[in-house]
Amino acid sequence: MTLKSLVIFVGACILTIASHGQNENSVDVIPLWNNNESYAVKIKSSTTDQKNDKTQNYFSTFDAHFTVKEVSDDGYKVEWIYTNANLSENEPVIENQIVAKLLNTKLLIKFSDIGRFEELINADEVMLITNKAIDELIANSTSDPTMNTQYKIAKQLVETKQGLEIAILKQIKFYHFSFGYNYSLNFVQTNDMKLPNPVGGLPFDAVEKVQLTKIDNENSVCIIETSKSIEEKKLKNAIVEYVKKATNSDPRAIDEISKAKLEFSEHTMQQIDFTKGLIQKSFFKRVINLGFQNRSHLLE
Repeated sequence: MTLKSLVIFVGACILTIASHGQNENSVDVIPLWNNNESYAVKIKSSTTDQKNDKTQNYFSTFDAHFTVKEVSDDGYKVEWIYTNANLSENEPVIENQIVAKLLNTKLLIKFSDIGRFEELINADEVMLITNKAIDELIANSTSDPTMNTQYKIAKQLVETKQGLEIAILKQIKFYHFSFGYNYSLNFVQTNDMKLPNPVGGLPFDAVEKVQLTKIDNENSVCIIETSKSIEEKKLKNAIVEYVKKATNSDPRAIDEISKAKLEFSEHTMQQIDFTKGLIQKSFFKRVINLGFQNRSHLLE
């Protein structure tokens, strides 16, 4: 190989590395933001509860925007602010109730250079505001023991930085859910993971599938979908044991659960402009059917 051809070869390698392996059938989803850019986000939360043959629907909306405060080799510092919230009456999702009380609170968040969540930078400040918000929820729910207990559990959760991030950043983390990875058409990435046990106890083993289902290079748009599920047999065994304890082994209750179609699953879709690193459309759907109580939750 001559020196000239070596230089050409090295140059081609550098170009390939710089493109992160992206081609017409694959895409890198990373933020491509600049300092002081600001983007508006509208979030919709829908919940359907079914219990004792009764169905209740709840619909809440949130307006937010995020501003890029700093761009460096280490990543991005982004300021998220919720500016408006319209909560459904008796909104059942605790996270929604808490976030609705954090309007105009600055949430300064660090993301890596490829867009993965790293930390809530001003956690100490936000923790004080969140604790005050939950104290108000506790004080105003003394007539509802079930919700009052859930608020108290939430208050314990936000006493740590990690717990605070879990309690209030679900919507923000979901916006950035697909960032930091390379996706290829006709390839399904399968991951072993855990999903929480809805009746307490050890979490369930679950399987996550991640797939690039569409790429439109002309318009720089791709669609990424994921699914997570628990094997029904394992879920049913856990629920049957729970019902035995809760009903003192009532044969009728056990029989009803044994025959019921149970489900615990999550599905997501994100439509992304991959030249700007912006989400155009998205949804997160969780379905929990336990036989005696069923809930589906949709975040868009």
